[in-house]
Amino acid sequence: MGNKLWAIMFAAAFFLISCTHWFIDTETRLRVKNLTSEEIHGFSIISKNNNVKVLIKDISSERYEGDLVGEFNFAAYLGDSLIDLGVHKLKGGVVYAEIYKEEVFKVQFRK
Repeated sequence: MGNKLWAIMFAAAFFLISCTHWFIDTETRLRVKNLTSEEIHGFSIISKNNNVKVLIKDISSERYEGDLVGEFNFAAYLGDSLIDLGVHKLKGGVVYAEIYKEEVFKVQFRK
């Protein structure tokens, strides 16, 4: 009985250690979608301390995967203009960023 208990405890510990990404996801898989009639040439993500800088050039087909957890400044490139989309918090996992326009350009995130 003692060996069986050790085997069960080892299996449970191995499961919890090896599968922590199920509980804490620090990687973000980001897909950007343009919901406007304007042609957006790129999408940038810059961390508040400028350590992480991501440029997605082709938002129609490109997906970014990386360690994006925290608050980031988002911007879109529209012709020669850089459109500020504000500061948003990412928590990891699969995220869709949808750029839309009411009176000004905005971005909303959904999982």
